Amino acid sequence: MADATDTKEVDLQPEYELNVYILIYFVLFIVFGSFFILNLFIGVIIDNFNQQKRMLRAGDSLELFMTDSQKNYFYAMRKIGGRRPTKALPRPRFAFARFLFDLTTNHKFDIFIMICIVLNMFFMCLEHYKQSYTYDLVLKYINYVFIA
Repeated sequence: MADATDTKEVDLQPEYELNVYILIYFVLFIVFGSFFILNLFIGVIIDNFNQQKRMLRAGDSLELFMTDSQKNYFYAMRKIGGRRPTKALPRPRFAFARFLFDLTTNHKFDIFIMICIVLNMFFMCLEHYKQSYTYDLVLKYINYVFIA
């Protein structure tokens, strides 16, 4: 890459960083050459995996080698395997603990926490180079609010 930026013309001596725009070519080559091809390769693998998974769930390949009792057992295990036991947490006896339990298990509390996380990320993105002292102080106090 360094040699390519120093090139002039054919049969002429190189000059230090004469052709800097060739770096754009190298950056684009690396981005498209490696990341794009890697994503394409991984996409093909995932697509083939999903296709094999659909065939397996349809029962096309497994049913050929199973007896009737094995098929029944396989389908029963597949139904059971998809379910997870749900264990309800008991509601606390003490009033303050019960209040905190009701608050944190409420769906609105989850939404509030997600809004706080997004706002914190937004305020973290507002930092910039050579910001004023008051701007820095305001962001610092906002960060303290989100930490608390």
